[in-house]
Amino acid sequence: MKKQLFVKEIKGKGRGVFCKQLISKDEAFEVCPVIVIPASDYDTVKASRLVDYFFSFNKEENTLALALGFGSLYNHAVNCNAVYYLNREEKVITYYALEDIPAGKEICINYAGEHGQEFKEWFESRNIQYKAI
Repeated sequence: MKKQLFVKEIKGKGRGVFCKQLISKDEAFEVCPVIVIPASDYDTVKASRLVDYFFSFNKEENTLALALGFGSLYNHAVNCNAVYYLNREEKVITYYALEDIPAGKEICINYAGEHGQEFKEWFESRNIQYKAI
């Protein structure tokens, strides 16, 4: 599972995550530990710019998680080429390829957690021009 992932700037988009080699369909290409932010810090994180890098860990408990490694840097795409699985018990998030991802192609996940789901509200709440990619 050792892949050479890297980050580079994408014009009009910011940073994105890429790989130097092919990632095969269904391959787990990154496992990231997560730091769980307790509910007592929820409002502080939500009020900061850092919130853009967090995942909801447990909505009912208002806890958030920051994925280490490249985990919190993947960009959104409605028709993403990768998905993630958050294992709350082990406190890790694993990323899998939905299709073959050639070397040099950006790796994108769907922020809603499901391929094909739009996530306009996330972008609109940040005054970011939404493009369904």
